[in-house]
Amino acid sequence: MIRELFLLWLLSMPWIAHAAATDWHQASYIVDSFFEIALKNEYSKKGQFVRKWPTTGIRYHYVHRVADKRLHEELTELHLRHLQMITGLPIEPVQSVKEANLIIVFSREDSLKDDLQRFFGMRSANEREQFFRHSVCLGRFSTQAEGAIEKAVVIIPVDRARDHAKLVDCIVEELTQVLGLPNDSEKVYPSIFNDRSIDHLLSGLDYILLKILYDQRLRTGMNKAEATPVVQAIVAGFIQHGWIDSADKQVQSGGLYPLLN
Repeated sequence: MIRELFLLWLLSMPWIAHAAATDWHQASYIVDSFFEIALKNEYSKKGQFVRKWPTTGIRYHYVHRVADKRLHEELTELHLRHLQMITGLPIEPVQSVKEANLIIVFSREDSLKDDLQRFFGMRSANEREQFFRHSVCLGRFSTQAEGAIEKAVVIIPVDRARDHAKLVDCIVEELTQVLGLPNDSEKVYPSIFNDRSIDHLLSGLDYILLKILYDQRLRTGMNKAEATPVVQAIVAGFIQHGWIDSADKQVQSGGLYPLLN
């Protein structure tokens, strides 16, 4: 059932080969892409430092406002297991919102105002209007002073996401961004973080950006000057071990990709 529904979604998307794609495999391009996505934020000018979850990991819980609970959870858990495989972070379900540090809300249009107020504190009508006008779904995280992520919320209004054929995109992009890669940029391609990219699942470049972020040598709270030599060394090591060249193959071995076969 899940595979059939996934393929129906896939057929509605512009899934074509990367014509004239940027050669992202160059070390300088990867380093620049990392700082573009990891140190910037599409919703704020603040936070020009490394942010990521501590090694204690993620405890997630679902809030469902709509039907198809099983489908939504199966799609989400395939992607969460993929993120766990890539980053090495423990990512486990818990039984209540109180226990969770990641809350995943499958909402709907008529519940969205209340969910934005409850989970994001959006009490301003203007702030909510900005979301309604510019976003299909939304993820946010909060950090401790030194940059460790302590809590995140992802809200996916399912009816809105399906109307835009973006249910899977929302699951993949928002859950990946709240790991500490919050920015969207047309400078980074191919990537789920580029709204002009045709990628709906993690690309090889996205895989490498996640591997860089969760390398133990890169510490939370580092600014760009501190992080640059570390990131350069990490990327150089990846190239030496052949991990850049094999990134597309590696990322396509997990997550939602096997549903394509």
